[in-house]
Amino acid sequence: MATTTLTIGICGNNVVEGIEECDIPGQTGGYSTNIAGRQCQTDCQFAPYCGDGILQTQFSEECDDGANTDGDFCTADCKIVFAGSGGGGSSGGGGGSGGGSTTDLGDTQINITGQAYPKTTLNFILDTENVGTVRTGSDGSFEFLTTASPGTATLGVWAEDNKGVRSITFNTTFDVTQAAATNVNSVFLPPTLTVSNQNPDPGAVVTVEGQAVPDATVELHIGPGNKVRTTTSGSNGRWQIDLDTNTLGIAEYTLRAKSVFGTGSLTTDSAFSRSVQLFVGVEGTPVSSADLNRDGSVDLIDFSILIFWWESNGGDSDPPADINGDGLVSLADFSILLFNWTG
Repeated sequence: MATTTLTIGICGNNVVEGIEECDIPGQTGGYSTNIAGRQCQTDCQFAPYCGDGILQTQFSEECDDGANTDGDFCTADCKIVFAGSGGGGSSGGGGGSGGGSTTDLGDTQINITGQAYPKTTLNFILDTENVGTVRTGSDGSFEFLTTASPGTATLGVWAEDNKGVRSITFNTTFDVTQAAATNVNSVFLPPTLTVSNQNPDPGAVVTVEGQAVPDATVELHIGPGNKVRTTTSGSNGRWQIDLDTNTLGIAEYTLRAKSVFGTGSLTTDSAFSRSVQLFVGVEGTPVSSADLNRDGSVDLIDFSILIFWWESNGGDSDPPADINGDGLVSLADFSILLFNWTG
């Protein structure tokens, strides 16, 4: 008969047990500049330190190769030594190069964590290349590992919700440092959004729904005028708002949603969902928000308009090519335009 033994650790008894990394009563954790001086936190896990193999930029680390040694790319105090530099501050003699290394250390591991819709498949794009997928847990959390060459990298993440509606692509740009693990935390996928009727009669009730991170506050923003309606997503991430058009008046509106996750001062806002037009009592043909010139196609003309306004706020908070409504024309808007491309 097979036997499974489970060891339960008691944090604070001065004995390292179970999943504990350390157990030193009285230590509350603090950054250490070396492995020998690393501190134990109250949860019996080590606090950040130079030599843990994780780049801790908030503590001025430039690299972290998992060791406190000199003579290679990364010094004992987690500072970069470039090829040809003197290592200890002095240059080499006789015309030769000093310390340091010209060895190509290869790709660097990237660890991506965050939350999205429960039990869905997330797609990851790194510098325009598909690098894999991962399935989220029942709470929407996920972790994904990949590699990238040192330098500036751009990450894109997207998914389809449980009704087959595709999200916008979440984008972020970060620096990948050689000889250090790069952590990309708090990737928070924006909600999906659909409308039951984009051309309702005045006074009709319109169902606006989608999927978001579970148990989050979902804000539906209605423009112009930025009216806001709120609801809470369920444990499966589904959310719904029954919008009474009597409260809007006869006009054309733009709907978009975002999630707010967390409690108290520890809340995180997602980016906005795609925008959907709503025509209450007026004639109008729904078009993609990426159709910047409103000619029914998303093509090179729209691309030219986006490039013209690139990284511009148009002198105010509403630049004409700001597709996702975050106040800036950037890579996120470009991703939405490509997603809606008709040619």
